[in-house]
Amino acid sequence: MKDKNYHLPVLKEEAVSFLINDPDGIYIDGTLGGGGHTSAILERIGNKGCVIAFDKDPDAIEHCRERFAKELSQVPPRLQLYNESYLEACSIAERYGKIAGLLLDLGVSSKQIDSELGGFSYRMSSELDMRFIPEGKTAKDLLNSATQEELERILWQYGEEPFSRKIARRIVEVRRGKALSTTFDLREIVSQCVPHSLLTDTLSRVFQSIRIAINNELQELENLLDCILPFIAKNGRIVVISYHSLEDRIVKNFFKEHSAPKAHVNKYKIEDNLASNVPKLKIITKLPILPNNEEIHNNPRSRSAKMRVAEMI
Repeated sequence: MKDKNYHLPVLKEEAVSFLINDPDGIYIDGTLGGGGHTSAILERIGNKGCVIAFDKDPDAIEHCRERFAKELSQVPPRLQLYNESYLEACSIAERYGKIAGLLLDLGVSSKQIDSELGGFSYRMSSELDMRFIPEGKTAKDLLNSATQEELERILWQYGEEPFSRKIARRIVEVRRGKALSTTFDLREIVSQCVPHSLLTDTLSRVFQSIRIAINNELQELENLLDCILPFIAKNGRIVVISYHSLEDRIVKNFFKEHSAPKAHVNKYKIEDNLASNVPKLKIITKLPILPNNEEIHNNPRSRSAKMRVAEMI
C-alpha cells in the first residue's frame, strides 16, 4: 500500500489513544510524514475537531495533499497542512486558540532513509546532504570545513559514538587529499576506523549525529517544548515519540521540570513566585511506552522508539 510504503507510523494506536481527550479539540501533529498519525487522529475526532500538521519536507506535504484531498476539500476542513518546522506551532496555536494536544514523532521518516536522495542512508550512495529543507549548510559542507575538534564533539554529543575521536581524525586526514562528496565516502572512512562487527551500529550513530547537527534537531525540540505550554488547554496532552537517548532525555527532563513545584527565587515577588511554583504538567507515563514484539517484527525501525506523555493541569 502506497501510504504504508511512505512511512509506517510508530506506536500509532497507543499515541492517538493517549492524545485524544476532546473529540472537538484542536490537535497539532508536528511531524506529519506520510500522515499515518494524522489519519488516526482524524478518525477519532468529531466534525468540530481539527488537526494542524507540520512538515519541513515538501514531498511529505504533497503526499498528504493527495492522501487527504477529500478531507482538505471539506468546508471548513478538519485538516490544515503547513510546510514548516514544528517550531511554527506556537505562533499558529496563538491564532487558533487553546489546543487539545500535541504529537511529535521525532527522527527521520522511512521514505527519507530509503531514498537515494538526501544522503540520510549509509546503505545507498548519494550526495552528502542530510537537510530536511533545501537551504542552509549540507553535511558535505560540514564534513569538509569543520575542525577535528568540532567533528569529534558532534559525533560524541549527538551520537554518543565511542570512536568519535578516531573517526574525526580520519575525516580530516582524508579530506586533505580529496573532499568528501558522497555517503559512501563517509562510510568508507568509518569502515577504516572500527572493527567490522561494530560497523553497522557505528554507521547509524555517525549518520544520525551529523543529521542532527545539520538540522539543529535537539535545539528545535527544546525550543518548541519551551514555548508550547501556554497554548495547551487544561487536560490537553503532549505525546512525544523519540528514537535515541538525547531526544528522550530532553522530553523526560522537560516533563519532570514542569510537573514538580519550583522553589521560590525572589521573596519580594510573592504573587509571581506562587504562580511559578504551581506544577503545569502531570506525567501520564511514569515509564516510557515501547513498541510490542509484533510491531518491532513488522517495522524493525520502531525498536528504538520510546513514547512519553504528559497532561496539562
